Amino acid sequence: MTELDSAVEIIKSIADRNRLRMALMLNRRPMCVCELDSVLGIALSTISAHLKQMRSAGVITAEKDGRWVIYRISDNSSIRMIVNSLALQLADDKQINQDYDAIAELVREECSKK
Repeated sequence: MTELDSAVEIIKSIADRNRLRMALMLNRRPMCVCELDSVLGIALSTISAHLKQMRSAGVITAEKDGRWVIYRISDNSSIRMIVNSLALQLADDKQINQDYDAIAELVREECSKK
């Protein structure tokens, strides 16, 4: 895969409203599926499909932590630059700021009880 192909895969993997919201939230802090579900309110299967696509493109990574799988933005500097640029571009967006407010109040242990 060329660098151009890789860049296209990265951009395609976040070129969806919910995937972009997820990437921006994960850029703020690592999260598990139940936390993403609490904010997005979409089907868990859809969240999992989105996470799989972003993982496949290298945008996010995952690691097991007890009973949770924790997702985070990749340490790849190019990916971080793209996501940070989008975060700056959307700094005044109402939906994104609501998402940030929501994740600031989430407690993983509480949302997993639902």
